[in-house]
Amino acid sequence: MPVLYVTQPGAEIRKYGERLRVVWQDETLTAIPLRDIDRVVLLAPVQLSAVVTRMLLDNSVPVIFGTTKGRYCGTLSSGSENTALLMQQVDLYRDTGYRLSVAQGIVGAKIRHQRSLLRRYARNHPHPELSAVADQMTLLLNRLENTTTIPEAMGFEGQASALYFGVFGECLRQEGVEFTHRNRRPPRDPVNALLSFGYMLITGEVVGALSALGLHLGLGFLHEILPNRPSLALDLVEILRQPVVDRLTLSLFNRRIFTPDDFHHTDNGGVRLLEDPLKRYLLLYERAMTTPFQQPGDETQRTFRQIITDMAQALRKAIRDGELWTPIVLDL
Repeated sequence: MPVLYVTQPGAEIRKYGERLRVVWQDETLTAIPLRDIDRVVLLAPVQLSAVVTRMLLDNSVPVIFGTTKGRYCGTLSSGSENTALLMQQVDLYRDTGYRLSVAQGIVGAKIRHQRSLLRRYARNHPHPELSAVADQMTLLLNRLENTTTIPEAMGFEGQASALYFGVFGECLRQEGVEFTHRNRRPPRDPVNALLSFGYMLITGEVVGALSALGLHLGLGFLHEILPNRPSLALDLVEILRQPVVDRLTLSLFNRRIFTPDDFHHTDNGGVRLLEDPLKRYLLLYERAMTTPFQQPGDETQRTFRQIITDMAQALRKAIRDGELWTPIVLDL
């Protein structure tokens, strides 16, 4: 597995020759050669020694910090310094016309993915609301082209998401599993819990890909600058929500791989995965990210993890060359 996930609170990651050992209460939970690890994801309070931290940085292995509640905390990454690239990114960020064009592209790709997912489920399980909302999204896409400011584009994204999540529950077919609206911090039902957790994992993947290419995470084109927010990564995450996380969430519930019994209700009214289902989800998420597939018109098979890398590289090239970046739209 190219990703080392650690979910045990109080565990330690230690160096053992050229291997990393995860230890808890003097018991070795796993030991993996460093050469087999692409990234480390810590989903609980875990101790990293100074030696391990240096080892990971020297080998350009990012460490992503998150929680089982679906909150992304940050990333430890060596990154790469590229002042010329940073200056070009700043110039394009300040170019309101360029920002607007990229923002429209991101919002348009997201709405197309939302529409495709609803139409896919409407074909297999006809429902008038799914088809009606998909048609309304087409109208939003037509109007999106005429927006003149980024807040206007964000407004269309908000309208589309409200429509989408308003009927998302109609795509669920497991009795006893319901979804009425999107909520987070904390997620208050099993469906929202899986959505939040998946979005957090994808955010960490995108952060790692962008950091490795020397792009400044805080300078997004759709998302505004806020302290400690990886706005550029969130731009790309918007494009990946439906193809990766939403489809996976629906599949896991509709195939009864997860049921309400796999979740725990917390004291603050939130819901999160129990320990064993959490480990099962991580395995299934990895399978979703690493299974090759082929898009119509594409001559080669790619995985979602490769698509993230390709997106980041295409964005870097566009910024470096001062060209317009066009987000990818996947066939769902």
